[in-house]
Amino acid sequence: MTCADEIEGPEPEDADCLCGRGCPPYAPGPEAVESRASNGPVMAGDVLRGERVVGFAYTQPPDGRPPAARDDRLLTEADHQPDVPPQRPVPTVRPAGPADERLPHDRLPARAVVPAARRSRCLPAAVDDLLADGSAPWARVLDPIARTVREAGHELWLSGGAPRELLAGNGREAVRDLDLTGTAPAGRFAELARRTLEEDGETYELKAKVSPDTLVCTVHRDERPTPLIEYRGLGLGGFRFPATGTDLVADSLQRDFTVNSILYDFERHLVLDPSERGLPHLPLPGPQPSAPKRALAPVNPSGDPLVRAALALRAVKFLVRWQADGPVDTSELRAWTDEFPEDLADHVRERGDQAWDQLLALHHECLGGVPAQRQTAVASTLGAGVERLLRTLLGSSE
Repeated sequence: MTCADEIEGPEPEDADCLCGRGCPPYAPGPEAVESRASNGPVMAGDVLRGERVVGFAYTQPPDGRPPAARDDRLLTEADHQPDVPPQRPVPTVRPAGPADERLPHDRLPARAVVPAARRSRCLPAAVDDLLADGSAPWARVLDPIARTVREAGHELWLSGGAPRELLAGNGREAVRDLDLTGTAPAGRFAELARRTLEEDGETYELKAKVSPDTLVCTVHRDERPTPLIEYRGLGLGGFRFPATGTDLVADSLQRDFTVNSILYDFERHLVLDPSERGLPHLPLPGPQPSAPKRALAPVNPSGDPLVRAALALRAVKFLVRWQADGPVDTSELRAWTDEFPEDLADHVRERGDQAWDQLLALHHECLGGVPAQRQTAVASTLGAGVERLLRTLLGSSE
């Protein structure tokens, strides 16, 4: 077994198709050589007027008009200190001159890019079935929007629950919503989505909007608050305002847990593990006595009380959900949560009512409907600080 095998965790060569579709075993094909188009969009690493591009910000339109590419702002290495984004627009095409011509996934180490069929022969078909599900909220909009975004030169990947659940061997019912990430800045994605919807007579009632606080772009119906799809550009830290980029490793550092840093390229059927830790922490399903346990490990442990509390709630949510699937390795997580003060809830409350209300809302989102006793039982496995936090939140919810 090679080092790449250890990272990727491929299924045994004699593994059968378990989904009933007759999926063929993985067979390596010729490597496709792709590169950026000369008239394609700007990416991190490009140099514009002597300054290196690192990502994008967004400014909300002042006149209430729909979000558009002209609302995006280009970020360079000199923009880390200001409190607000610069007024520098994003060029419509990449600057001329020497640049990294590789696509984002080709900038990763080879072992962080895994053909989906090598991971599991049934995985490509499972993803195709998920995206083509006519009963799903995204059925009418995903394919045309994805096509338009890619024709504009941008990359697009599944993120969050969809790749995590399908890689874990769970069925379509485990995927509750569809999250996308990619290289398009917020305004540009919203503009492309709106153009697509306007050209499709069946989706005239759908709208695309951008949250300036999170840069999350949603496609939704006017009369329904639940989005059909959500998109956010690749994560980018180090700024005093929300920012996105085109670097897959930088994005993985902004995720909460390693298993949530995995992305799925549904055009090329590639599994991307930029942190190189997500797939080892999400072993293949099935009876494998020697395989490692599923692990829940924080990507970038924070000392901020609100961040700690939010990630603790998400950790309890996953541990509750995964209890029936067998033991979970929480050693890294517990090493971090053991540092939490027992009065973590008080530290969050010191941030003010808005911070506490946000945490209450997150608690309801993550654990609403889970019996209080089960919440506190799971929380207690993560230390006194997390257990007391859950008891305080449960008391505030009564």
